[in-house]
Parts: sequence; structure tokens; C-alpha cells
Amino acid sequence: MPDEQKYCFLTFDIEEWFQVENLKDAISAEEWDSFPSSVENNVQRILDVLDSFSIKATFFILGWIAERHPQMVKRIHDSGHEVASHGYNHQLTYTLNDKKIREDIRSARKKLEDLCGASIRGYRAPSFSIDDRLVDVLQEAGFTYDSSYSPFKLNARYGNITRAMEENGSVLRFDNGLLEVPLSMARLGKFTFPIAGGAYFRLLPLALFRMLVGHFINKNEFYNFYLHPWEFEPEQPRIDSIRWDYKIRHYTGLTKTREHLIKFIRFLQRKQCAFITIAEYLELNDYTK
Repeated sequence: MPDEQKYCFLTFDIEEWFQVENLKDAISAEEWDSFPSSVENNVQRILDVLDSFSIKATFFILGWIAERHPQMVKRIHDSGHEVASHGYNHQLTYTLNDKKIREDIRSARKKLEDLCGASIRGYRAPSFSIDDRLVDVLQEAGFTYDSSYSPFKLNARYGNITRAMEENGSVLRFDNGLLEVPLSMARLGKFTFPIAGGAYFRLLPLALFRMLVGHFINKNEFYNFYLHPWEFEPEQPRIDSIRWDYKIRHYTGLTKTREHLIKFIRFLQRKQCAFITIAEYLELNDYTK
């Protein structure tokens, strides 16, 4: 491909609607198995959209999900998509002690590798809760890359690392060799805008979101975008006991996620973006050597 080729990573963090951090004040992990699962139906909605465009994506899957939906994981892998790890129990990594974080990461990776029969190379922390310790744990566990770092500082759940420069739109390499594929963020003058997806994709007007992404793509080689399966499920149960701002963040725009994703993909195609998995991009550009 020519040097000026732009790339887009469509990534999906595979978790149930009831595992989201916004709902944790109302739903404990011990209650998860008592709620109706919808992840398979929602993942199929995602796969149908990707298939309609012949796009391969990267799926960061919880070990908890893989244990309960093994055939879904195999279907994702067998369809040519990249399977990567989202940890096991969707806990903020910096809240776990050393023993628990290592076990969470080890058990999730082993489960995914056993199901796929292939090495799992990538990881994304729940709620992007990366820190310096996690960088070492991932390298020790044998991961090639992480994709959890966001330069956006206004979300308290996002982690923080001091071992990498705050570059945007390029792959970072930590001092222990682990690669970091950061989330995308637009800078316009003194202002920064989170444009990697998720709630920001649903809360911002699509025209504004596309304008910000277009500005970013013009200046950077790749664009890293994410969504969750539950964002394709407007009919999901509504938990009214959570904070008002969590309600806005979680429930706004769910009826339009699929429609907006299709329009957004067409926009990225017009920008001449090549859709590729993260692992493929790293190999293509010799980062893994």
C-alpha cells in the first residue's frame, strides 16, 4: 500500500450490558448470572454490519463472556476477525492487587487461546484503566500490544501511564517492549475532543463527530475506534437507580448506534481508510519484529 494510506481499526469491547462501570452502583458482580444475557444477539448485529462491508475488526473479549459463550468466540475468530483480551471480570485494573490482576489477565488469555487455538496478542483494560504496573504485567504475560491508553484526562476512570510520551495517532513502545496503540483524540487549538467512539459517538451529533475524525485522519496514519455490544441494544433493561449523568452516558443514542455506524463506515471509506485489525497493522508496519 502507498505510504499515504490511512488505516482504521474498528474495535469492539465485548461485555454484557449489566457489566458496565456506569451500572456498578446498582448491580454487583455476584448478580451478573441472574440477569438475561443479550451479548450474542448484539455481537451478531455487529458482525452483520461488518460482513455487509467485508470489514475485519478487533474484538476485545472478557474471559467471563468467553466462558459462557464459547461458540460466539469461535465464530468471531473463524470469521477472520482478531480476538483479543478485555481481561476476565471487567474490573478496573488499578483496583486489583498484584496477585488478582495477574490471575485476571492470565485466566482470560488462556480461555481465549483455548477456544481459538491461536495466540492472543492484544489487550484492552476495562474502562481503559491502564497504569504503569499493568504495562509490566502484560509484557510478562506475553502480550504484544495494549490498546487502553487515552490522552483524554477528563474521565476519572481512565488510567494514567508515565512511561510513554503523549503522542497521538502513532504506535508507542514502552521500555519493556510492549506496544501501545492509543485511543484517538482530536486536538483543535487549545481544545481536545475524545473521538475514539463509545458514548462520545452517541452523544455528539454525527456531523460534528465526522468533522473531528476527518480532521484527525488528515494528520495521522491510523484511527482507533471502539463500541460495545450493548450500545446496539436500545431495548435493554433500564436501571433507574443510577446517577443521572450515568443514565445520560449509558442510554443516550442507543436507538441510532447501528444506523450511525453504517453511515460512519461509509464516511471513512470516502476518506480512503483501509479497515484492518490492530494485529495486522502492527505486522504490516514491522512493529512486531
